[in-house]
Amino acid sequence: MKKGFTLTELLLALTIVGVLAVLTVPILMNNIQNKLFATQIKNFSAEIEQFAQDQLIVHKTRDLFDTDFGTSSKLLTDGHFSISKICPANKAEKDCWKLTATGKDKVQYKKLNGANASPTTRRLTIILKNGVMFAYDVIEFGGGKRGRFIVDINGNDKPNIYGRDFFGFLIDSKGHIVPVSSALSYSSKVTNCTSGTSSIEFYCYYALVDNNWKMDY
Repeated sequence: MKKGFTLTELLLALTIVGVLAVLTVPILMNNIQNKLFATQIKNFSAEIEQFAQDQLIVHKTRDLFDTDFGTSSKLLTDGHFSISKICPANKAEKDCWKLTATGKDKVQYKKLNGANASPTTRRLTIILKNGVMFAYDVIEFGGGKRGRFIVDINGNDKPNIYGRDFFGFLIDSKGHIVPVSSALSYSSKVTNCTSGTSSIEFYCYYALVDNNWKMDY
C-alpha cells in the first residue's frame, strides 16, 4: 500500500516554508541592495579619480586645483557630467537634497543606528541622469587643499542612510582619493559611521574601502 502526505501534513509544510520565506527573503533582498550600493559608490569614486587624472593631463599641471576641480562652478557643468538638475548652494538643501522641503517631499537622513541625521549639504549640487546626486567644494585640510564630495548614490530614493546610499570622500591635489584619517582603525571608522556626530559620511566611505567594498558593517 502506497503512503502519501495527508492534507494536514502538506499544509504544515507549506506553512513552514512560508515562515522561512518571510524571515529570509528580506535579509536576502537587503544583502543584494547593499552589494548594489557598494558597487555604485565604488564605481562612482573610481570614475571621479580617473576624471581627476585626465584633468591633470589636459591642464598640464601637477596640482588638481589648477584644473576645473579648483571650483565647484567649473567642475559641476554639463561639459563634464550628464546632468538632469543643478541646485545652487543657497537652494541645494531644499531643491536637491530635500532636507528642508515640506510634506511628503521632505527627506530625513538617518545613521546606521537609526538616529536622525542632518547632513551639511548647503553647497552646489547636481543630480545626474543616472540618479546619482552629489555636492562638491574645495576645503582647507591638513595644511593643503582637498576636494570634498558628498554623495547620495541613488538621489532622494530611500534608504537615505549614512553608510548605505550616502557617503563622502576627499580628493587631494594629485588627483587621488585620500583617507579622512589614516590613523584610525577599521573598527573605529565603523563606530564613527554607525553613531558618530561629525564627518560620518566620510568614515562610512573609508570603512567600506577598508572592508574591501563589503557592506557588512
